[in-house]
Amino acid sequence: MFERLKKKAETGAITALIVIPLVVCVIAFLALACYFSLLPMLSPALAALVTAAAGIVLIAFVLLIAKLSAPSAKKRPPPEALDPGEEFEAFLRKQAKQADPMLTQWVRDHPDKAALTTLVLGVAAGYSQAVRRVLLDTYLQRAESEDRKRGSRVDE
Repeated sequence: MFERLKKKAETGAITALIVIPLVVCVIAFLALACYFSLLPMLSPALAALVTAAAGIVLIAFVLLIAKLSAPSAKKRPPPEALDPGEEFEAFLRKQAKQADPMLTQWVRDHPDKAALTTLVLGVAAGYSQAVRRVLLDTYLQRAESEDRKRGSRVDE
């Protein structure tokens, strides 16, 4: 779910970085063309005023169309699935059930130290690819060993 959301955000950001400067350049050239086409008929100041007024009317028209075409909140059907917060909470609960019982007990006994440790590890992982790799490898090794332990308990 988060990967799809991340990919969508990245695509939107890249598209915006490319399209917005192009749109600004096109609008600037259109305004300049409008100004130059009005110069033979009007004084330079009046041609600039008419060009700016046409731009304001165009902006208002675009905003009106955007407002009318946007779906209102009343028209949307209620979501059938869990909201993202509840879905994420369910994922965390599932991970907590699979965690090492000693680690779970330590977190319950020392919530302030656990929160501080999590914060420090999160900041370190956010800034360092190497720390991120070490944490992921550690997590995967622990998960594999827990799966093996639980698998051997079931087989016995």
